[in-house]
Amino acid sequence: MLDNTVTYPGVREGLAQLARFPMAILTNKPVRFSRLIIEGLGLASYFQYIYGGNSFETKKPDPQGTQVLLRDFGAAPREAMIVGDSEIDVLTARNAGTWACGVTYGLGSARLADYPPDLLVGSLTELPAHLDNHFPDRS
Repeated sequence: MLDNTVTYPGVREGLAQLARFPMAILTNKPVRFSRLIIEGLGLASYFQYIYGGNSFETKKPDPQGTQVLLRDFGAAPREAMIVGDSEIDVLTARNAGTWACGVTYGLGSARLADYPPDLLVGSLTELPAHLDNHFPDRS
């Protein structure tokens, strides 16, 4: 699983800059493999929770996984953001009432023009500045 798997440019740096925010992974991929990949890439310490497509009865864009994460974090929907590369991520955010941030890289990024997120970034390193404007007490 890790022979050809690498992070996109700016992801490690962006995650380091975002470490002051509670973060989780919600993917439609099987949770076991997702955890192994995140651990193998040395990124697991950034995430409090990792949920996969088989963690719940439904998958994204159904809001169930996001609702569980909101409960886990004790956050209201407008205090949370889903960051992803596809229309499924944007639809999940819309269905859960959270903010949606799209990234211009990734397998699904070509469809984001049809499903515009609240924010679009070309690198994860751009996201902290936007969050600082909304959550200045987390600096």
